[in-house]
Amino acid sequence: MKFSLIVPTIRRIQETERLFQSLAAQDYQDFEVIVVDQNLDDRLVDLIDRYGQSLAILHLKESIPGQSRARNIGFAYAKGDIVAFPDDDCLYPQGLLTRIAQFFNQHPQWDGVVGRVYDLDNNENAFEACGDSQSQALNHSKAYKVCVSCAIFFRAAIAQKIRFNEALGPGAGTRWGCGDETDYVFKCLDASYGFYYDPSFVIRHPNPRQRNHFHSQVRREYGYGLGKGYFLATHDLPPLLLQTERYAPFQQTTQELRKGNWRRASYFLMNGIGTELGYRAGHK
Repeated sequence: MKFSLIVPTIRRIQETERLFQSLAAQDYQDFEVIVVDQNLDDRLVDLIDRYGQSLAILHLKESIPGQSRARNIGFAYAKGDIVAFPDDDCLYPQGLLTRIAQFFNQHPQWDGVVGRVYDLDNNENAFEACGDSQSQALNHSKAYKVCVSCAIFFRAAIAQKIRFNEALGPGAGTRWGCGDETDYVFKCLDASYGFYYDPSFVIRHPNPRQRNHFHSQVRREYGYGLGKGYFLATHDLPPLLLQTERYAPFQQTTQELRKGNWRRASYFLMNGIGTELGYRAGHK
């Protein structure tokens, strides 16, 4: 069973090297790495040449940005049985690919599996509201709460039929800075593909709220809120989930202000404003 690991990347060298190091340390080595390089310069050439001596790396240059676009480009070159999308700043813990391969071999009834994304250093969600401890088959409500793209693995036959919405996600050139991976899994579920969530499959990723400067994180929260709101407005979600997701950021803002955590309150507030604006735009 061969993996095709599609890695869109822009502006990151050290983080990409950390990912390559984690891949080189896997005991399961039947995989290819498809790097969709959106840098306008050659900053990654030396790194890819060096790791290309031990890893099967295909280096694709693409000047037009967009994470979803890059993943669709990678689909055309994927030769593996299982497709995944490690972020350029995440890492795979040792033994992960062995366990994922065993899952697909032992469970032919499942078309995809979603793992849990922890912070690089702590066993805490890298994205606070995304991920829980309950293993189960995915429905739309569960998928919305647990899906992070770097933790999604699925059989290659899906990639031949379903593409990412290139208007969604980072770098798309639209206001909708997230929702691309959840939209993709929703499409898979709508097409009757079966996905399972197993939080014992852990991927490591930096927690942006802990590592970004305040102003950049505020902008990120607003942009991600826009994408989340647009997603909520353009998908058929259970009414309770829809109501909760629209208003939860404002409730969390109030809670953090009562605790004196003005920084976290600012994050939730900007996310909430973005969510509401994105939701209204999605209805137009």
